[in-house]
Amino acid sequence: MRFKDLEWKDIVSDNVIVSSHCMINLCGVIKIEFQINHDSKDNQYYLYAFGKGSVMRLQPEKCGSVESAKNAAYRIYSNEMERVKKAIDYLVVT
Repeated sequence: MRFKDLEWKDIVSDNVIVSSHCMINLCGVIKIEFQINHDSKDNQYYLYAFGKGSVMRLQPEKCGSVESAKNAAYRIYSNEMERVKKAIDYLVVT
């Protein structure tokens, strides 16, 4: 299933995205926040995910590019939305 695209706010310095931020708020019930930061020392991007349950990551995911970090964030978001959809479908059936 395909969910809506995430809306990112990028901060660019010297033609490099140094930080990117995305926040999702579904009716005030489900809040997910993603933060991508660039580390110039190892030229890697680190994805931080904040939220409840399976969304929250204690350790950031290391990615080689900002696009791969955004794809990883979409994967996390999509998995959470699929979980919510299954819960709603179960409530509607019962």
